[in-house]
Amino acid sequence: MTRDEAQITWERIVDIGFTNYDKLTREQRVWFNIEPLTTDGLWGHYMNYGADKNADTIADLEYLNFNSVANQLREFNKVYFPNGVPEGPDARQEEFDKFDEDQLEEDIEKMDTKFWKMADELEKALLEHINNTGIGK
Repeated sequence: MTRDEAQITWERIVDIGFTNYDKLTREQRVWFNIEPLTTDGLWGHYMNYGADKNADTIADLEYLNFNSVANQLREFNKVYFPNGVPEGPDARQEEFDKFDEDQLEEDIEKMDTKFWKMADELEKALLEHINNTGIGK
């Protein structure tokens, strides 16, 4: 099954994820948390809703054996969110505003450059997950 073929199911998962996240199965949660990374990157994760579930996203990356990406998020969190990742893009932006803009931009660029080198592999692993678990049907 391709992602296009699974689009209707993806839309249902997104609906569940935004209305009642805890009702997602483990397999659905992996898809819900990882899919946006493959299109938006790690910076997009922090700027959008994704980082609201940052700890789960890290666990889901490890579930797919992408420990290096999970560790990138952990390292970024240590620097910019030592007290935990705040909920909501605005709250995260408030934290980012406390740091030197040039340093933040440099760190973002390094993080995303490293991520995009392996994004295709993550996308393949996610598609395998969707197909192997049958959740795309």
